[in-house]
Amino acid sequence: MSRVSTIGTALIACLSEIKPANGFTTDIKQVYGPTERVRDKAPMPLALVRPVSDVRTGAASFQATRQRTYEIEVIFPRSAAEEDIDDVHVDILRVLGFGQDLYERKFPGLIEDEDSAELRFASEGESTHSITITIGVHYVESYN
Repeated sequence: MSRVSTIGTALIACLSEIKPANGFTTDIKQVYGPTERVRDKAPMPLALVRPVSDVRTGAASFQATRQRTYEIEVIFPRSAAEEDIDDVHVDILRVLGFGQDLYERKFPGLIEDEDSAELRFASEGESTHSITITIGVHYVESYN
């Protein structure tokens, strides 16, 4: 299994921890990977994790340092308040270890000084709000 495959699996597992029982405000019902199908009427809020780009940043011999960018889209029912959407943004950065002093609490390779969030509120005829958070992860891949 490639190194990047383990990162995607670990990211989904990490985001699945976002529940009030674990000290978070949001209760993410399910986290879906890029090839998983969200069933109709799935409980919300739910999260979708998608890799959007992967760039080589250096190379030595048969290894390369790379940066993969992920979008984490969290979908809420139209009834959700704006603060619910704001809270999940904070919860996601917290679960990834943003600002943590202890190395063990940080998501491996997380680029802490680069993230963004784009909010989308339901317009007429739409039934969901969403926030899409973009994060980056550095990793080393071997090609031997």
